[in-house]
Amino acid sequence: MRIILRTDVDQLGKRGDVLDVADGYARNYLVPKGMAIKATAGAAAQAAAMRRARDLRDAQDRAAAEEVATALVPK
Repeated sequence: MRIILRTDVDQLGKRGDVLDVADGYARNYLVPKGMAIKATAGAAAQAAAMRRARDLRDAQDRAAAEEVATALVPK
């Protein structure tokens, strides 16, 4: 079954990833717990928005970490 992850799932993927998983795993675990939605044509735009938000957040986190690293390194 093709799904779109709504949250980060360990050893599976990150939010917004489109994945193929076993039908039972998606139907019995991921979808009922709200971790994933079934991938449809309309959900593709939603997945792209999730990936953009994730990429933006990662860039901000990276910039903050670099700022802290430069502050910690003595000159």
